[in-house]
Amino acid sequence: MTRTGARTMAGSEARAGAGLAAPAIVYFVLFWALPALAALYLSFTSYDLSGTPQWVGMENYRQMWANDEFWASVRVTLLYTVFAVGPTIMIALVVAVPLAKPGRLRAWLRALVFIPAVMPLVGATVLWQVIYSTGGLADTLAGAHPWLTDSGYAIWALLVMVIWKYVGLYVIIFVAGLQALPANVFEAAAIDGARALRTFFLVTVPLLRRTFTFVIVVAVTGAMQSFVPAYLLTKGGPVNATQVLPLYLYNNAFSYSRFGYASAIAIVLLVALLVFAFTQFKLIRSDEE
Repeated sequence: MTRTGARTMAGSEARAGAGLAAPAIVYFVLFWALPALAALYLSFTSYDLSGTPQWVGMENYRQMWANDEFWASVRVTLLYTVFAVGPTIMIALVVAVPLAKPGRLRAWLRALVFIPAVMPLVGATVLWQVIYSTGGLADTLAGAHPWLTDSGYAIWALLVMVIWKYVGLYVIIFVAGLQALPANVFEAAAIDGARALRTFFLVTVPLLRRTFTFVIVVAVTGAMQSFVPAYLLTKGGPVNATQVLPLYLYNNAFSYSRFGYASAIAIVLLVALLVFAFTQFKLIRSDEE
């Protein structure tokens, strides 16, 4: 092939690549980059949707730093993230191990476990409102308690609902990860006389590290952005006991019309998510190297 022909082919491949990547680039610009830049600009302004945003510099960030309600929302978000993600992943892994093995009822059991994950979030929340209502299933199983109206119970009631909703999703991911593991490793462990628990902790868990990393990134970023369960189930109450950061953002934007301040909260949340995701991807890369 001549040098001119090679350049022509390379140019054609480059144009084809650009054409294939164009939808993703347009999506990224329209639905991520531009809104993020708009939020960044508004975070330095005072804006209530009427008139023109007024530049206030770092004032929104200074108010946020000094606001006890903001820090209370941060603490609730961290509590929510830790106790939603940790138990959900552990339960999902324990359930996934038997479901990954051959069996006549395997497909039915997987479908049964996955049902909460495919339920609409609003419908699932309404279901749990009924469960937590006076005389509901929660009262029947654990005694009568003010599940959603007492600050000591509300966050845990919310977490139980969230774990129930999402554990099936991670079960399916773990099942896929378990079925992709090399069978000869487990055969060697069995020949060496390793018991089931020893095989699980010393062979299965280490081999699943990439699946764990993926699940943790998805679960943590999802939990830190979680809004609907807290909004529909408790409205952030009682006494802000379940007001996660996205709900605090929403209240400032749409209840108090403080769009500049709400944008500053969004930027802080975005930076926290990017730092976490970047750290996880760095860990994945170092593991691969």
